[in-house]
Amino acid sequence: MSGSHMGHTTVSVLSLIEHHLESGTSISVSSLGGVRAIESEADIVARAPYLDVFACLASEAEPQDIEVLDALLLRGFAESDNACSFRDAANTVISSSSLRERISARLTKALELRVENRPEPMQNLLAAYALEALFRLALTGVISKFSPLRIMASLDSDPDGIFAVHAAKLTGAAFHVWRDDELLATLDRLRNTPEAEGEASFELGLARLSLALDAESTDTVLLELETAYTLFKRAQHTDDDRSDATAYCFVIDLVRGFWREASELELRPSLQGLTNAVSDRARQFNRYQLPDWLETRSDRDIQWTRLVRATQRAASDLQKPSWLKAWSVMEQLLIVYDADRSFQTQGGLGRLLQPRIEASFVRERGLLGHLDELLSENSWMQVHADTSNLLRARITQLKDGSVPAGKSSGASPYPQLLRALNYDRLPPEISVAAAEALEQALCTRNGRERRITNPIVQKLLRGMGTALTQCLDYENEVRADFDELMLQIILFCQSRQDAGVKELGDRGKYLRDPDATEFDLQNDLWQWLAGNFPSCDLKTEVEGVATGRADIYAGFGTHRLIIEMKRHHGHLDKDAARKYCNQAGAYQNTNVKLGFLGILEIVERSDPPASLEECVWYESFVPHGSQVTRHLVTFRVPGNLRSPSSLSPKTNKPKKKV
Repeated sequence: MSGSHMGHTTVSVLSLIEHHLESGTSISVSSLGGVRAIESEADIVARAPYLDVFACLASEAEPQDIEVLDALLLRGFAESDNACSFRDAANTVISSSSLRERISARLTKALELRVENRPEPMQNLLAAYALEALFRLALTGVISKFSPLRIMASLDSDPDGIFAVHAAKLTGAAFHVWRDDELLATLDRLRNTPEAEGEASFELGLARLSLALDAESTDTVLLELETAYTLFKRAQHTDDDRSDATAYCFVIDLVRGFWREASELELRPSLQGLTNAVSDRARQFNRYQLPDWLETRSDRDIQWTRLVRATQRAASDLQKPSWLKAWSVMEQLLIVYDADRSFQTQGGLGRLLQPRIEASFVRERGLLGHLDELLSENSWMQVHADTSNLLRARITQLKDGSVPAGKSSGASPYPQLLRALNYDRLPPEISVAAAEALEQALCTRNGRERRITNPIVQKLLRGMGTALTQCLDYENEVRADFDELMLQIILFCQSRQDAGVKELGDRGKYLRDPDATEFDLQNDLWQWLAGNFPSCDLKTEVEGVATGRADIYAGFGTHRLIIEMKRHHGHLDKDAARKYCNQAGAYQNTNVKLGFLGILEIVERSDPPASLEECVWYESFVPHGSQVTRHLVTFRVPGNLRSPSSLSPKTNKPKKKV
């Protein structure tokens, strides 16, 4: 047998490697019997779980040994079945500039084959590590980016789970480096793989967030943020440990809240949620070593935390006409005002954060006085000269009327108040708090809100209203009409669980019929809305909506709301209801991205039906191939009902004694 000699015994190269590893002694070419001994056992060595060992030997090889060791290493990358040694060997190649330069061209072909040919499940982790190695080699510049790009862009929608999870993470990282739109389509397809849905949704959310920060208009920024938020929420839903997705949701909440001119008090819960999520994520990172190609993301997360904390403080400071520590407060405001520079973005943050700061300085003479005073101090100007001069110039333009004040676009949040004042914007002498109080009072007087006595109905309305603020269309008249329709639907759901056979008569028979259909529910709800909600145009089975037929059509002139009805056999939960969302969301294609999904639940009951608060929930999703979020309020109507008394075991009454 070929091998090296220990005394009079011939020992194989693999045995020598194992001996070194067990004894903790260093391994060298000479300690394994020389390069010829290694070459003589190439067929065995190439498939052995020691590819990382030979990568180290190749990285330190003497000139006369390079050819043999490089060839053996390349063969090992093509034939090895041990994922751990494969990944460690790839790390060694990438970190060794001389070895990387020598074999990268030949190694690329071997890695491509490992990715493309993965017939057995055990090959999928190796394929994932091969794709990672290709990506990292491209980052170093020794191979073209088109090799990993071609593979990532061509990934289908149904790869093996473990490969798909790694591929999603790598594809997301690749997008942030190369900004290729084909990678977005790949992430969208990978969302169809159940095991990878969470990772792909998170990476696609990060991509959409980056597009928001580079957008050239406020409308596009807000649209991309809405999509990113929905994708992060989906990632959060698939895995409770996704503190990274939770953190980004709170980041978007805070940035959009600042744009909406929310107060420091309103922003505080989101900031606390972000702090908790970041702490939880830091604990997770402490348990694992983060790959170097992901370290920049960790740095960006820290930047986000600093920015949103500064933003929350800025929201409080802008409500004060003057400060005691003008120097430090102004520095904080300028950090927020100039956030795009620290994030190296193309203006998306500025479009959301700058208008509020500018408008506050225009309204408050004290704030403007602080800025002018600090501008005259040379020591302060050395650090903040560009940003402070830009802010001062913008204020001058605003005061001269050459540019509009306040938000750069978007409808006013106080439609009733502005209508009453016959004014197109909020007068500077009316504070945000006063405007909100007046708007609420006017809404109440105009019948947009009514007193609800049932605390569960109140709770549902508050919860749905909070969740729906993520929708850009949920404002002004659309919000008022949607809220009124939602109230009627919730009251309908309450009534159909409370009312008995006597109260409902023939109209409610379907609620106790195991063969009832969604058409029974549709007819019942339409009659309820026709009698209780006369302020809209209600129709059923309306054709010509999204090339289909809308079950219940509520028209309000400029906008419409569609209620899609379904029947479900078996207990209904959020996951089961989600399979009906695509059809319900399709009716939103050409109008506001808001709607309802009603489901009649048919199940053989031995327990009470779900409580009212479990029967109404908010759902949002981004359809595959789309960039726009759809928003639904889903409501479940329990069918095949039984009376409460029928849910108790029957006992025989004792016979009367004669």
